[in-house]
Amino acid sequence: MNLCRDISGYTLRTVLHMARGLREEDLPEDVIEDLMEASKKRKLERRMKEKLPSSRDVVEAVVEAASMATGLSPDEFPDLVYKILEEKGFSTRYVNERRIWSTYENLVRRAVIKDVLGVVNW
Repeated sequence: MNLCRDISGYTLRTVLHMARGLREEDLPEDVIEDLMEASKKRKLERRMKEKLPSSRDVVEAVVEAASMATGLSPDEFPDLVYKILEEKGFSTRYVNERRIWSTYENLVRRAVIKDVLGVVNW
């Protein structure tokens, strides 16, 4: 009996609540194990899909992109940063160009990187 195929998105507590009147002891062991396994798998998949970059990850990507940006126009720079982040396995859905340029400007002003693109005015 593979009950998880129909209710794999639910936790054991939710299934018991939906069944109203069933207790955990009333379900067969294999069903409970299937539910627990499916729940763990779903949580793991969700975490893997939504790996968002931290500020440190964005800084590292900007530094790496700046080191590779010789002869690159400023319009192409954010695309390079997005590419680097995606190669590292991050979702770039919430990383916008403003965040990239703000990070770039802060790094130039703190003398961590040189202004290779010539866009920061002091």
